[in-house]
Amino acid sequence: MSAGETAYATNGRGLLARCRLEHLTRDTARLAVLEMEETAPPVRPVTLALALLRKDSFERAVEQCTELGIASCVPFVSERSHVRRYSPEFMVRLRRIALSAMKQSFRAFLPDVEDVTGFDAVAARLRESSSAIRGDSAGGTVSAVPVEGPLWIVVGPEGGLTENERARLDEAGVRPVRVSRNRLRSETAAAALVALALAGADGPRLASVD
Repeated sequence: MSAGETAYATNGRGLLARCRLEHLTRDTARLAVLEMEETAPPVRPVTLALALLRKDSFERAVEQCTELGIASCVPFVSERSHVRRYSPEFMVRLRRIALSAMKQSFRAFLPDVEDVTGFDAVAARLRESSSAIRGDSAGGTVSAVPVEGPLWIVVGPEGGLTENERARLDEAGVRPVRVSRNRLRSETAAAALVALALAGADGPRLASVD
């Protein structure tokens, strides 16, 4: 970009500003605000609870799901997670990826990438949620009945959730959903479920499970 061109800026909390670029260097930019707009928060806040994956796979999931519109991402350790922890430096990187994806997709809300937690903590939060689904190749299909409100999406690691974890999610009211007949990578399943939940230009749509 060069001086005089129009740029857009956001605070990541709903404020979107149209600006004119006044000055640009390698490290700084000076903008003149032309107009500002408060963007309404999403009708359907989606929280993605994603089991720890290889770093590159988790990065792709954060990037794609941020572009699609998640409100937050909760990384958790599953029994079958090959990766058991992420370093503080990698968590900083994930949040930078979310910031970049927010800008690229012209979103006005920055999703919260939370610190890594355990399955028990996720299960406890899911028991308090009003609506939650999980990816499962043996789950139900989706119909066209719209459902509004906050939604949790749970996706396990590449090896899948264990029988014990699936049972505990069932007890918490988390419904299994199948989005493809094919075996999907975890990051692909996460993006597919998020896209499903947020599909529709006139508002979010989640199908009821049959």
